[in-house]
Amino acid sequence: MFTTWRERLGAAAGAAFVVTIFVGNGLATAGQSQSSHPSGQEVLSDAARAASSTSATIGFLLEIIGFVLFMIFVGYLWGVLRRDTAGSGIAAGTSIVAAITMLAIKLGSASPIVALTLDRDHLDPQLAQVLNDINGAAFVLSWLPFAVFAGSLAVALYGARLVGRPTAYIGLVVGVVGAGFAVIGLKDPVGANPMAFLAGMLWLVVVAVRLAVRPGTRTKAGQQASDPALVGA
Repeated sequence: MFTTWRERLGAAAGAAFVVTIFVGNGLATAGQSQSSHPSGQEVLSDAARAASSTSATIGFLLEIIGFVLFMIFVGYLWGVLRRDTAGSGIAAGTSIVAAITMLAIKLGSASPIVALTLDRDHLDPQLAQVLNDINGAAFVLSWLPFAVFAGSLAVALYGARLVGRPTAYIGLVVGVVGAGFAVIGLKDPVGANPMAFLAGMLWLVVVAVRLAVRPGTRTKAGQQASDPALVGA
């Protein structure tokens, strides 16, 4: 049985993803309107400010780097979970599909903001507000696949004996509650409650750090590791 530094780095990419996107978002939106639903003129003013701000540019780049780190983390998970023989293959596959779906939504949601920044000097406030609202609605929509990702990943990791029962239960609860909040939030994106999404991100950091410290085991002939210490982690 052995572990590799590649697995440790792959797991650590999950925690780095969360930290990087939150730091990047904080830099990218610093000094912008704090309104939950800014007017078109506020959106245009924020776009002009961001275009001339070095910190906003760094923040945007950090967010992109964060999602690249998430790709690495998902690749790591695929490699680890495909070795699972505990009957949680459906959960493992669901977690990977949900992660890819969330990633597609998040990257796609950047297009309206990029267009807004590019054409900020020619857009009327109404269209600017629509572009900004598309980005906001996509953010709420991404909560749904993220919730499915967290819940199914919790089941898959427990089946692979990579996390203990408490960690798995917390992830499953976060996933179920997060899915409900996402569906409700889509009815009113402005008033959507992000607490379940944030809790899921925190859970992901904890799991990623745990996997980076103890990335699991690999056995000959594809047999599942049976180290009891992994079960109670």
